[in-house]
Amino acid sequence: MVLAHFLWKALAYFRWSRVPTEEEAGAFAERVLMRHMTGFRVERGWRNGVRHAERKVFLTGPVLRGRSVYHLAVAAHEVGHALQWRNAQEQVRNAQGLLTAGLGVLVLGVLLSPSAFGAGLVLLGYALFAATYPLERDANQKALEVVGAAHRAGVRRVLGALSSSYLLVPLGGALMVVGWLWGR
Repeated sequence: MVLAHFLWKALAYFRWSRVPTEEEAGAFAERVLMRHMTGFRVERGWRNGVRHAERKVFLTGPVLRGRSVYHLAVAAHEVGHALQWRNAQEQVRNAQGLLTAGLGVLVLGVLLSPSAFGAGLVLLGYALFAATYPLERDANQKALEVVGAAHRAGVRRVLGALSSSYLLVPLGGALMVVGWLWGR
């Protein structure tokens, strides 16, 4: 399952990183954010993401300068998160809280593994992680709304491959916990 997921993501990257777009992904993101008057700015970061309190969309150097459908999809997804902030600030805050809590519980569970209590914490951490999937799907939907029709099909495929992690990683973690408990 993990191998199939990795291959799906790799194939999406190799397929769609070779399909050119008219403008750099960073310029696209900046243009969309200005058009929607979000108050967010695009900056180069060490990872892709959005910091709502700072009103910044961070894109890695390769994504910022990228001119492919793959790079466009990543930038559009992050722009989708910025657009969510206008209408669903409470949901975004809750999702960020779930991710933070999930990571903390997950790390604690791994440290206590392979006990039954540690296994339960790992499962809870992955469940909190998976609970943010609806917000990721919404960011994907918003991304598809701002991308031009010429690239929409490719962006949809890239986003599908990338956002599958929000379900497959917790499922893989749950299988790992089953292995721990089975081995006890």
